[in-house]
Amino acid sequence: MKKEYVTRKPCKCPKCGGKVGKILYGYCIVDEKLEAEIEAGKYVVGGCCITEDDPDWQCTQCGKKFWKPGSTIPSRMKM
Repeated sequence: MKKEYVTRKPCKCPKCGGKVGKILYGYCIVDEKLEAEIEAGKYVVGGCCITEDDPDWQCTQCGKKFWKPGSTIPSRMKM
């Protein structure tokens, strides 16, 4: 898989035109507000296993992933 680096979150996926959401890593407590934001495509749950090379954003329809150059793990965990 070829990584696609972008300087900011794409407005829509260049592959399928779907919504692109910020990936949330770590243990997420999903309340009603977060669940609504996930359903709206604002966020994507990325799981608890975090590495130094995880993508920052993901298309909610086709799953295409996007990396921000120079990202670090702590910045990815902020909401």
